[in-house]
Amino acid sequence: MTLEKDTKSAILQKALEMASHLSLGALTFGELAKEMKMSKSGLFAHFKSKENLQLEILNYAAQNFSNEVILEALRVERGIPRIKAFVNNWTKWGSKFSGGCIFVAATTEFNDRPGKVQNLLLDQQYKWIDVLKRIGESAIKAGDIKPDTDCEQFAFELYSLVLGYYYYAQLIDDPKIEQRKEKSLNQFLKAYSI
Repeated sequence: MTLEKDTKSAILQKALEMASHLSLGALTFGELAKEMKMSKSGLFAHFKSKENLQLEILNYAAQNFSNEVILEALRVERGIPRIKAFVNNWTKWGSKFSGGCIFVAATTEFNDRPGKVQNLLLDQQYKWIDVLKRIGESAIKAGDIKPDTDCEQFAFELYSLVLGYYYYAQLIDDPKIEQRKEKSLNQFLKAYSI
């Protein structure tokens, strides 16, 4: 990696952490420059606009998400073990940020703001939902879930379960949240299992 790529990667990591806490829309070049101990103009030179910064943060987050959630889960045996790995990786990934999952927060923030950021978020969400459908299809092939499973419904319910976890975790300090997540996931899987 070149020095410029290293610097940009460090900026995006810090920006992702800050956007998770503040929100993608509230993040400013001034605050980010202060955190990075850079000049505002030096930081601006990397992105040219706030919208470009937001897009790059989301792309950076998506790459991290893919590496830490999707690729890690694909190393696990397909079927129910892989489904559990996806859910656990997903909730672990979002929980490492002070404000939770950037995609959950940004989707709520930009749902009524047409433009490039909203378009990227929608594209990322459609791709993720497609991954969830393929997880269901893979579990059917593994013989772990019913062969007549509607994988779109499967993806909807699995997505809803994890979104519920995120919103609950952000609002309620519940020491049993991980046990509740496991119980909900097991009930979800029981409904689909052979």
